[in-house]
Amino acid sequence: MFYIEEMTEEAAQAISKWKYPSPYEIYSFSESEDEIEELKNGLHFAVYPDETEINEFGNEPCGFAAFGWSAQIQDNKLRCFYDDESYTDIAFGLRPELCGKGMGQDFVKAVIDFVKEIFGDDGIRLTVDTDNKRACTLYERMGFKEIHAFNTKCVDAAKGRTLSMKIMVL
Repeated sequence: MFYIEEMTEEAAQAISKWKYPSPYEIYSFSESEDEIEELKNGLHFAVYPDETEINEFGNEPCGFAAFGWSAQIQDNKLRCFYDDESYTDIAFGLRPELCGKGMGQDFVKAVIDFVKEIFGDDGIRLTVDTDNKRACTLYERMGFKEIHAFNTKCVDAAKGRTLSMKIMVL
């Protein structure tokens, strides 16, 4: 249902315009040059539909995936978890207009399959905002298990407020 390619300038520009509705607005992009450069850092990939049923966005991506340190919360207190190299860290986002339409499991599976092709038997690790109930439910249904819960202000999108997060592994 999806395929993944290296992030291009055009894909990064398109993704940088995504705005999510409440209560998911912390995942919105601000169209800043810094965000665009981060999307092009070599650890972000564009996700496209491989079926014509999602063709309303032309050649723009329907999602993105990030790996390694780009998928981690940059908080030194979490190094003991992220330093375990038997896991590959992943993060991703589905285009706002596609969220809540039943595509999440196929989307996450496509990202996991992509990671498994590259990193083989590594475990998969992700970090999620506990307020994102929709995502937490999906990850649990897919077999992810929580290994650590924490609070942080280290996420730029939090705009100074404290977020409750959890690290989950598969």
